[in-house]
Amino acid sequence: MNVLLIDDHPLIHETVRAIVRSVRPSAEVHSQFDLAGGLFEAARLSELELVLLDPGLPDCRGMDTLAKFRKAVPGARVVIISADEDIEHIDAALAQGAVGYLPKTLRPKAMADALRVVLDGGTYRPSSAAA
Repeated sequence: MNVLLIDDHPLIHETVRAIVRSVRPSAEVHSQFDLAGGLFEAARLSELELVLLDPGLPDCRGMDTLAKFRKAVPGARVVIISADEDIEHIDAALAQGAVGYLPKTLRPKAMADALRVVLDGGTYRPSSAAA
């Protein structure tokens, strides 16, 4: 199983990699630090089960990041991982086809539970953003 993490913070890469592997021990977690690298890596991978995408990358900002990624890789299941917990951003991400929104403030167990939901085919919306 291939998971692609696109985030500009090395600490997030190490932490999220460990959480993904706690949920799916056989997962190959591929890392990129900007959208251009993420798009290149997505094209290189033959089977991509999940993309964890930070919308605040240095080469792209906001939900435009999600739109550009989904246009280039339309079949990808994308989960936004962000420090921004604004309800409008969460709603916008889900409306644009993201299958989940993971605030970076989630505790590791809660993030693992959220990833299980998404990997099992569901959609994750943080409880702090309940309508």
